[in-house]
Amino acid sequence: MGNFIQFIKFSIVGASNTILTLLAYSLLVYFGVYYVAANIIGYSIGVLNSYFWNSRWVFTQTASGKSTVYKFVCVNLIVLCLTTGILFALVTFMNGNEYLSQIAATVVGLGINYVLNKIWTFK
Repeated sequence: MGNFIQFIKFSIVGASNTILTLLAYSLLVYFGVYYVAANIIGYSIGVLNSYFWNSRWVFTQTASGKSTVYKFVCVNLIVLCLTTGILFALVTFMNGNEYLSQIAATVVGLGINYVLNKIWTFK
C-alpha cells in the first residue's frame, strides 16, 4: 500500500510539474521562442518544483544532501534529453504539432523519471 500512496503523491507532484512545464512552454512558443529552447526552459521550471516536493513530501524517508541533488539532476538531465529528442523527432520528422508533441514527450518521460528517482535518487 505504501508504494501505491507514494506513486499517487509522485503523480500529484508530476501533474503540478507538467502544468508548470506546459504553461511555460506554451507561453514561450507563443511569444516566438524556438520550441526546443522553450522545452528546456519549461522543463527546468518543472524540475525545481519537482525536487522541492519530491524531496520533502514523496520520498521523505531518504537523506537529503549533495548526493541526492546530484542524482536528481542526473535523472532529470537524462529525461530532458530523451523528451527533447522525442519532441524534436515528432515535430521535425513527423510534422507534429509543437504543443501535442510536447505533451506526448512528457508522457514518455513520466514513467522513466519515476522509476529512476525511486530506485536510485531517493532510494
